Amino acid sequence: MSAKRILCFGDSITWGYDPVNDIRYSYEDTWPGVMETMLGSNYRVITEALTGRTTCWDVPFAPYRNGKEYLPMLLESHSPLDLVIVMLGVNDLMDVVGKTAEESSWGLISLVREILTPLFGGKPPALLIISPPVLGELSEFNEIGFKDKIAESKKLPGLQKAVAHEAKAAYLDSNDFIKVSKADGVHPDSNELRKLGEAIAKKVIEMKI
Repeated sequence: MSAKRILCFGDSITWGYDPVNDIRYSYEDTWPGVMETMLGSNYRVITEALTGRTTCWDVPFAPYRNGKEYLPMLLESHSPLDLVIVMLGVNDLMDVVGKTAEESSWGLISLVREILTPLFGGKPPALLIISPPVLGELSEFNEIGFKDKIAESKKLPGLQKAVAHEAKAAYLDSNDFIKVSKADGVHPDSNELRKLGEAIAKKVIEMKI
C-alpha cells in the first residue's frame, strides 16, 4: 500500500521560525517534522509554508504571500493528496493587510473551496483546519505589524471552527495545546511545536484517512 500523502499549508509557524534566533528550526523540530516522525512510514508529509503568508490577501512589502493565489498550483503539483492541513489567518490581521478576523474567515473559505474542488474529476482530499495560536505579549518589532491585534486574534479560533463545521472538515485549535513564545509573542518555540506536532499526528490518526 502506498504512503498517504499529506500537504501542510501554512505560514512561518508551519515553516518553523525560531523566535529567539530568527532562523529556521531543523525539519525534525517543526510540527510537520514531528508529525511525520510520529505517523511513520505509511505517511508522506509535504510542507508548503512561507513566512507572512495570508489566506487570500496581498502583502505590500512581501510578494507571493497570497495563499489563494498559489494553493491551486501546489494542489496540482503534489497531487494526488489524501489530506490537506491548513493553518493560516493571523497574518491577515497585520496592519499592512488590515483585515478583521471575520474577513480572515472568508479568506479561509476561499482556500476550502480550492481544496475541495476535485482535480481532473478526481476525489478531493480530506481537510484539517487548525487555528493558529493567539498573539501574546509582542516584541518591539512585532508591535509594528500586530499592534492592538491581540483581541482580534482571539476571535480566529471560533470563526475558523465554524468554517470547518460548514465545510464538514476536521478541526483542531492549537491553543488547546500550545502558546507563543515570550520572545516575540507570535511564534511558538521548539518545545511547543513538538507538542503541536504530536497533537496533530493523533488527530490525523483519528481521521483514518
